[in-house]
Amino acid sequence: MHLISTQRLKSSDVAITDWDGMTDPTRVCNSFEFAHSWWFHLPMFVLGVSWAMRLGKANYFAAANPALENGGLYNYSKFSAQNHFPQVNLPATCLIHSSEYLASILEKAIALQIVFPFIIKPDRGERGKGVKLIGNREELDKYILDQPKYEYLIQEYIEKSQEYGVFFIKNPVTGKLSIPSLTRKISLQVVGDGISGMSDLIRNHPRASRYQSLFQISDPDFIPLSGEIVKLSPMGNHCKGAVFLDYSSYISEEMITALERIFQSVEGINYGRLDVKVDHLMDLSDSGKIIILEVNGANAEPIHLYSPEKTYVQGLKTINTYFQKMAMMAKLNLTGQNRKYSKRDTLRSLREFLKR
Repeated sequence: MHLISTQRLKSSDVAITDWDGMTDPTRVCNSFEFAHSWWFHLPMFVLGVSWAMRLGKANYFAAANPALENGGLYNYSKFSAQNHFPQVNLPATCLIHSSEYLASILEKAIALQIVFPFIIKPDRGERGKGVKLIGNREELDKYILDQPKYEYLIQEYIEKSQEYGVFFIKNPVTGKLSIPSLTRKISLQVVGDGISGMSDLIRNHPRASRYQSLFQISDPDFIPLSGEIVKLSPMGNHCKGAVFLDYSSYISEEMITALERIFQSVEGINYGRLDVKVDHLMDLSDSGKIIILEVNGANAEPIHLYSPEKTYVQGLKTINTYFQKMAMMAKLNLTGQNRKYSKRDTLRSLREFLKR
């Protein structure tokens, strides 16, 4: 079998319009995608401290999104965050505690017409940790027993075929909304060649081979047809193997207008990223066809920086730009309300977060 090694792209190697022409975009990555997370976390920390000093407010991030605990930087409820948005744009979701009886948990789900398979995830968590597609009662029982005793979300599994990260910035004074970043998420997959079995396709795939421990293949010897796409994960999380592609060139006025309609009743959420599902890219211009899977606040990264053609230097510049945008949102909200954001509450919440 002919093997293709890991492909690392430079910005000159691929244009944004080339993504749809690629047989399998999940095969490509950039030079820093799998480097240690501190490559970005350390610069983020330095930038965070720098802006805290400039604004004279250690917890300025809380002011960026007053409607979210800690501005959505950490230890905030995903359930509370999503419920600021119109129900028509949300999947059916119920909040449960892992200490509840299994029968009671299922009753809550059934009451909202949530059936197997469904998504379960921690109410307070990030980076896809603990997110799992549950197919039956036995899998749910095992998940509940294995996880720490906290609150979790059971969420309707949305069958729509495309997932995007839509970054938003809303001026808290003028109400003007912008979309500075749009990222397509393609979940981990392999493409059959008509010769190789699943185990070989996964082992020789530059991305899937890194995540073999996360999924089980019922028939490792199964041979997909040539060109057949086999999804290995239903989730668009990077920690589950998804690739992030920069689709920012597709941002349009129609898309912004659709998001403005969704934000009409939303107050106090000015900076962050919506992880959404639609059937087609054009559906992002129709507010009625957008389903919001998750609302990310001050902890949101402009994930287009992980697109395969990006460089590390470009990534650092992007982070610097977006920290400045967040600081400006906070500055507008801090004007005349500096005492509103208690450092004591922030520290108490941080201690709770670190204990998890």
